[in-house]
Amino acid sequence: MWQSVEFARLAISKMGLAMSSDEAVKEARTMMRRVQEHLRSAHLSLGARLETIGHVDVLHHESSTLPGLNYVMPRRGTAWIPGKHIEDGLARLRDQGRTPRVLFADGLYLPEFVRTLRDIGLHIEQETPIMLFRHERGPLKLPNLTPEVSVAMVRDHHATGIWWYVWRNAYYDVITTGIEPISLGQEMRDFSLGSQLNLILYRYGFPVGVARLTLHEQSAHLVSLAIMQEVRTSELLRMLHSAALRAAIDAGCDMVFAAGETDETRQFCRELGFMDAGSVACYVENEVATAVNREQDNVLAHPVLIL
Repeated sequence: MWQSVEFARLAISKMGLAMSSDEAVKEARTMMRRVQEHLRSAHLSLGARLETIGHVDVLHHESSTLPGLNYVMPRRGTAWIPGKHIEDGLARLRDQGRTPRVLFADGLYLPEFVRTLRDIGLHIEQETPIMLFRHERGPLKLPNLTPEVSVAMVRDHHATGIWWYVWRNAYYDVITTGIEPISLGQEMRDFSLGSQLNLILYRYGFPVGVARLTLHEQSAHLVSLAIMQEVRTSELLRMLHSAALRAAIDAGCDMVFAAGETDETRQFCRELGFMDAGSVACYVENEVATAVNREQDNVLAHPVLIL
């Protein structure tokens, strides 16, 4: 919860917002609620099915065991979730042969919610810090590209082939998280539907990096970056982050978020105007997961969904 309060304080000082601390905390919660809804929408677009049980939603993917596509999440508009509803949702996942998990944006629910999760035998599996950029009206002040660097949007099959080449090549470092799996196979469809942006960073005409954003209403998620190991520098990474942020704003988004799992990523984001906004937490059962499920989760730990 302290993250939401800290985000609210920074929002007031950084953006010059004329609001009380209570209003700022409410604004921070609104932003994190949008993050949670963005993730839910993204997971459904990747083929997860949603089933509502009481005050929770159960997301389950028929063919993939990726943790990011199989979990229980508090239902939209709920402030209190009875432990019985959570247990029923976990039982449904167990029936589907999935490891029981609960995923949610921290700070949106009362502290009793986490205590309930612990009381029914769950423990924290992963906590992903969220960096959030809120765009107000006015010019976007971002670092300019150096003369030898250019950025192109993936708009055709040729560019898609280049994007795949970079992303699947062993000479590139891939930066991604498990809160939204990467789908490979329908880039052109997602671009035409306006639900995804893919960028290619060129240096002297050679592709040295790529970035992917997913879009939901007016929010954008910087899902993944890849950068060529041989030329990886802080400056190039900063340019790639900056290009992705500009592309999201140009696409009409007023909020952009990214996972800040490393000190390096958090530093880049802060330099571009992102703020620490909270986290997305994942809780998992202690000992109920079967050996088969644990083996499947380990094999598919890298969050990639081939379509």
